[in-house]
Amino acid sequence: MLRYSDSVLNDARRRIEQVRKKDVDILVQRDGQRLPDAVVRVRMKNHAFLFGAVCYAHGTYGDPAQEQRFTELFTNLFNYTMVPFHWKWYEPQRGQYKEPYTGNLVRWASENGLKKKLHALIWHELCPDWVTDETVQDAYVRRISHLMQTYGNDFDFFDLANETTVNDRFDNPVSRWVRRIGPVEMMRFGTKLVRAFKPDATLLYGDWNVHKEEYFDFLKTLREEGVDIDVIGMQSHMQRDLWSEEETMRVIERAATYGFPIHFPECSICSGTPIGELRYDSDGTVNRFFENAEWAQWQADFASDFYTLVFSEPAVEALSWFDFTDHRWLGAPGGVIDDDMNPKPVYRALYDLIHRQWHTDADLRTGSEGLASARLFCGDYEITVEADGRTQTFLRTVPREHFYTGGGRVAFTLDLT
Repeated sequence: MLRYSDSVLNDARRRIEQVRKKDVDILVQRDGQRLPDAVVRVRMKNHAFLFGAVCYAHGTYGDPAQEQRFTELFTNLFNYTMVPFHWKWYEPQRGQYKEPYTGNLVRWASENGLKKKLHALIWHELCPDWVTDETVQDAYVRRISHLMQTYGNDFDFFDLANETTVNDRFDNPVSRWVRRIGPVEMMRFGTKLVRAFKPDATLLYGDWNVHKEEYFDFLKTLREEGVDIDVIGMQSHMQRDLWSEEETMRVIERAATYGFPIHFPECSICSGTPIGELRYDSDGTVNRFFENAEWAQWQADFASDFYTLVFSEPAVEALSWFDFTDHRWLGAPGGVIDDDMNPKPVYRALYDLIHRQWHTDADLRTGSEGLASARLFCGDYEITVEADGRTQTFLRTVPREHFYTGGGRVAFTLDLT
């Protein structure tokens, strides 16, 4: 069973300290006068980094207690989610949408303070049966316009296009349209439509074909042609083929040379191994897996290794699990909770990383100059100050710039009233 080496992981932990944290100076004053000996309590409320998972199972249980259980488990671990708008699934008949299910997911995520990504505006794999070669481009204008008008202000990120490097695996009106106008023009078509509704939308291009030269050639083309996307998404489905430490570092570092921040939007690591041939069809295919306690523990251990290595790479800004629940996609035991909604060992392993090892609180006291300092993970903080018998709380953010590799300081001035 594959694990990463101690030397690679120790190097990754040192990088995490450098590229995910900043030195923070806190000045406490009242009426312009610095306050010595003030008690300063710093509590981390949220990571700048996006740790997420897909939430597709929410709203499907038919039992309020189970829905609440799902919500508690999800939000206690993650701060980010992806909402599905796969065309054939979302609009199986022209103008007939998968509602209120999808809208309920959006509202649920918003009510629970989760960052959200819409997945995916343009994708060749799930073309509705009612779309034809003659109508596909006009249908995309209507689809994207409808989604942006309805949900454009609800999302932080949008998957503009998905898996275009493997477009030719399929033969349908969408794949033929992409072949006809070319991937670059398809991307420009999509960005123009989205930005007409939301000029500052954060747009992603996602792909699973990230180990092949054609993927890097496509990234190069996007850069050279000035295609207006903001982020690249590198899928890491490992139901069968695992990413070695060398390959993980290679693909991240190679992709980073094109200057796009990187998201890992679909990470799949299973607590079992496939029985027979593994099929990746998107038509509801169910595979069989051999599962036991040893595989469940390995899933936790390998996920810890993979997350540590990915989190240490300065270009990466998000890492999302696919799927939150077991056996939902491909019949794979790829969830962090089991079929009975119990946390698996991998859930506890990720919680330990995200909310213990990669979490910073600090109890400080200002010196003679009214200053207190700490080294903190980038993210949102609640800072409570006690001075002269009074208590006041402030909300502050330790920001992280794209490709930040360390250095510099952040200064907060807290003016007590």
